[in-house]
Amino acid sequence: MDLGERAAWAGGSEFTPREIEVFAAVMLHGTTTKAADALDVTQPAVSKTLQLLAEKAGFQLFRKTRQRLVPTPEAHMLYAEVQRVFESARTISRAAQEIRELRSGRLTICAMPAFGLTLLPSLVAEFSRSHPTVSIALDIRSSATVIQRASRNQLDIGIAVTAQEDVPSVSRRALVDTEPVCVMPAGHPLAQCAVVACSDLHGLDFVGMGSADPLRRQLDPLCESQGVQRRQRVEVSLSSACLDLVANGAGVAVVDRLSAWMARDRGIVIRRFQPKLDLKLSVYRPWGVIASTAADAFHDLLIQKTRAFMKVVDDAIARGAAD
Repeated sequence: MDLGERAAWAGGSEFTPREIEVFAAVMLHGTTTKAADALDVTQPAVSKTLQLLAEKAGFQLFRKTRQRLVPTPEAHMLYAEVQRVFESARTISRAAQEIRELRSGRLTICAMPAFGLTLLPSLVAEFSRSHPTVSIALDIRSSATVIQRASRNQLDIGIAVTAQEDVPSVSRRALVDTEPVCVMPAGHPLAQCAVVACSDLHGLDFVGMGSADPLRRQLDPLCESQGVQRRQRVEVSLSSACLDLVANGAGVAVVDRLSAWMARDRGIVIRRFQPKLDLKLSVYRPWGVIASTAADAFHDLLIQKTRAFMKVVDDAIARGAAD
């Protein structure tokens, strides 16, 4: 066959996936009959497809010797490329399975300190053990920053104090109430009270949170309205630091009950506080963004485990089991 004939023979059309599949089956099984059985088609259909494939390729693929198809050198070269394509397809399939089964991916979580430094690490660790190939980024920021990052699609899951007004660019789901409690050093006179009233704080050394803290913004007006004057010796920005100071005798404090409960072994006493102050936590996520499977799975774990844990905490504090 001269060059002109070869050019006329080659159709110049692209191979279809089905033609490649038939070619690979014949290369693997050695005969059109076995290839047809493997593909669940007829033998004539396989032969016709091979003929069309050879016409498109512009060179002979097989020679028939003793009822067997012997691949030409060109067929072996083409098959090497086909195997690479099949391996790429298998790699894509494995990647899809890993994503489906949460065996790969990345999860970005941002939380306020009172949650991110207390209960959240255990939840992240539990999730990571179940999904060891999911990469997790955990950041601790103020509630305002958490909500801001959610609005900018800079996180998958955010945990923050519930904002007074809904933010249009985020979705919010209520997580849990963490009603504030009063904490004091062991042996403090207030430890004799089953419930600490706001008026009981009058004249006491007090460890307070920063002026921007959501709890302080409720407590200060309450004390002012009742004429309660506290001796605020120290002001801190983190509940954990506040509780350490209380444990070391710097004064009493009013903090969220989750932080207080997690510090119950530091030599503090926890008592309910009246009147009740409102401190609710919510889960924030970017609005209008399709969440990953990993993000949805962690979200479900977060809701379930947090609510169950806080039920135990609430019951224990109610019966005075935090002494």
